[in-house]
Amino acid sequence: MIACCRFDAEVLETTFAEHPDLSLEVEGLHAGESIPFRLVFWARGAPAADLDVSLAADPTVEDVRRLATTDDAVLYRSMHPGDLPAVSIYNAAIEHDALLLAAINEGDGWNVRFRIPDRDALSTLCERCQDLGIGVDVTSIHDRDDATCYGFGLTPSQREILTLAWERGYFSVPRETTLASLADELDISQQAASERLRRGLWVLVSNTVCECDVDGNTDMA
Repeated sequence: MIACCRFDAEVLETTFAEHPDLSLEVEGLHAGESIPFRLVFWARGAPAADLDVSLAADPTVEDVRRLATTDDAVLYRSMHPGDLPAVSIYNAAIEHDALLLAAINEGDGWNVRFRIPDRDALSTLCERCQDLGIGVDVTSIHDRDDATCYGFGLTPSQREILTLAWERGYFSVPRETTLASLADELDISQQAASERLRRGLWVLVSNTVCECDVDGNTDMA
């Protein structure tokens, strides 16, 4: 079974507050006896130098290292305290054989897609979240892998900008609006709008035209 949920976990809250256009995509996540909680993630929407400072000062971060820098994203490895409620949620997910498939945060919470054995396991996991004071919203549940989450795999913010772009004629020929106009309506920067739209289109195509595995490799369906 595939479940999509939004978690209001406190991880990196301060960093998001300082960078309203920031979006994070988790590349890897691990927690155990020797490593309490480690994230590897791509960050977009903020200058790398500013992110370095914010992440280093974030109270939910114990250590952070920049691993790679591209034209539009920065790859980080961050270590977090083992007593964060998010660690307990991760461990509970492992106990119920939940497998993380994707996790994205665009400032509106951690939108997570995972494989979990059944609805009972998902219900128990949600109850554990509530016990720890972590808000959780189950956005979709699908019993087959070919079903989609967030509406074809889209996060709420990706769906919002794609819908707005369609309604305003961004995809029309000739084009009836500009990316800058879309950004103004959403009250975000043009760079953030561009990245959100591009990422949304990538997810939409990968979940419809192409079949995409969890590592990001695509094969024609």
